[in-house]
Amino acid sequence: MITRREEKARDTRNKIRVAATRLFARNGFHRTSMADIAAEIGMTQGAVFHHYPTKDALLRAVIQRLSHGLEAYRDCVEVPGSSRVVGRVLAVMVEHFRRQPEATICLAALATEFAGRDEPILVEILRVYDTFIDSFALALAGHPTVRNPRAAAIAFVGAVQGGAIQGLLRAGDPPIEDLAQGCLDLLLEW
Repeated sequence: MITRREEKARDTRNKIRVAATRLFARNGFHRTSMADIAAEIGMTQGAVFHHYPTKDALLRAVIQRLSHGLEAYRDCVEVPGSSRVVGRVLAVMVEHFRRQPEATICLAALATEFAGRDEPILVEILRVYDTFIDSFALALAGHPTVRNPRAAAIAFVGAVQGGAIQGLLRAGDPPIEDLAQGCLDLLLEW
């Protein structure tokens, strides 16, 4: 049984991860300090360090949090005998974007920031992406016009995240639902 103190600590860690996700997505990991994260949620920097002793530990916790979102994408492509996979994935993206837009693009921002560097965190980021990509590639494997299912799955992730980035950049004009539908319309047409 979880105690009140443990529940409060869990809630505080979640607040810290949500704030870090938002700031990492908008400012990047290297340009966000622990003081920025503390200020974002009205805590002291010492309190943040109490829960996450290093910024790298917090980064790993954010990536773990984001991995749960990619699991939702994976789950929607693993529905047996179902069609319209692309539409379901776009619907999950819209749902995630509505709840916390920065979480939808944070992994892309971190991947961009760490790409080309020889840093172990990049392996973790790729592992999170592959949670969805591997499943989506399997769903595409039997499609008659998809020559390279893995490449198609990777390209699709880029397109979906690009739509989310544009949604955040344009502050809802057009709404994220319209951007998702535009992507779907384009894919269906071509």
